[in-house]
Amino acid sequence: MYEYIDDPAKLAALLTRLDKAEWVTLDTEFIREKTYYPRLCLIQIASSDTLACIDPLQIGDLTPFIDWLNEPQRLKVLHAAWQDMEIFHHLGDKVPAPLFDTQVAAAVLGLGDQLGYARLVEQLLGIPLDKSQSRTDWSRRPLSSKQLEYAIDDVRHLRDVYLLLREQLEKLGRLHWLDKPFQKLADPATYAVNPRTVWERVKNVQILKPRQLAILRELAAWREERALHKNIPRRWIISDEILVDLARMKLNTPDSMHQIRGLTGEQIDRYAREWLDCIARAKALPESEWPQLPRRRKLTPEMSVVTDLLMTLLNQIADENGISAQMVATRQQVEKMLEEGRTTLSDDWRGALVNELFTEVLNGKTCIRVRNQQVVVES
Repeated sequence: MYEYIDDPAKLAALLTRLDKAEWVTLDTEFIREKTYYPRLCLIQIASSDTLACIDPLQIGDLTPFIDWLNEPQRLKVLHAAWQDMEIFHHLGDKVPAPLFDTQVAAAVLGLGDQLGYARLVEQLLGIPLDKSQSRTDWSRRPLSSKQLEYAIDDVRHLRDVYLLLREQLEKLGRLHWLDKPFQKLADPATYAVNPRTVWERVKNVQILKPRQLAILRELAAWREERALHKNIPRRWIISDEILVDLARMKLNTPDSMHQIRGLTGEQIDRYAREWLDCIARAKALPESEWPQLPRRRKLTPEMSVVTDLLMTLLNQIADENGISAQMVATRQQVEKMLEEGRTTLSDDWRGALVNELFTEVLNGKTCIRVRNQQVVVES
């Protein structure tokens, strides 16, 4: 059985009962189709002996819950925690810590990369989960018993999943592999919005030249700030395709914008002057301040041989740790590392497995030999 918490008094009583728990499992239901920030609609929480659905739409002020969640003495266990943490960061400018992400833990144990919750529960517990409510509009009230049962399952079974994963991690000595990924998930900077960098994620940005990228940076920052202020999806203001056209075409007047496909007269009347201001600011910048896309070096035949060598080492390391090599890195990821002039793969658990050896090999400090048909690494 679970509790349905829909007023401040019930919430206070729940938090008191949960206060001594060393860990809790946590999940959220939200919608974001019509907003910039996710709209929190339901919070599911569980300890070893408590299950509850918290209704933020009925309660209103979640400050007591957010303050309680941010207390550091209690581990917060989630699956695929990023979006949930984004919500809590927005609500309280903090990220609940410490935390444990079962999706990351499953990857470290070789159970699957980016493994979904339902599949993980079935794999570890043999319990098939009902998926019929996955398209629920969680903002509508009242929620049916079937919807609430679906929601509470996300934390009910997560308790056993967490305990099993932790036991296996400790047995294999891999619990510390999760330190860096979990620290990053708990870092508020991970969720901070910087309007000056969103241009990097605009579709088809690679077709623009550096001066055009400077214009795109100003336009994308303008769009992001407006979307933030109005709390609406950025695409509702202007699409990526139109941003790119505004950046690459020579536009000096509002009338010249009518040639852009998909741009309406209403948008031009409303925003043209602001866009022209963005374009003018970018054109006034010296070349030294134009943004640059990451330069990738062309992979030579010699570097292809080096890639083969590193992939051999990667496969060997993965096999020694009982992990699929594909979960550590693909050939394309290793090639990208070499193209960018790096000697390390990543700063997470995958990098922890191979970074030191890759660096030593690429710097000539370690030799690779074949003995008795086995690859041997020698310093």
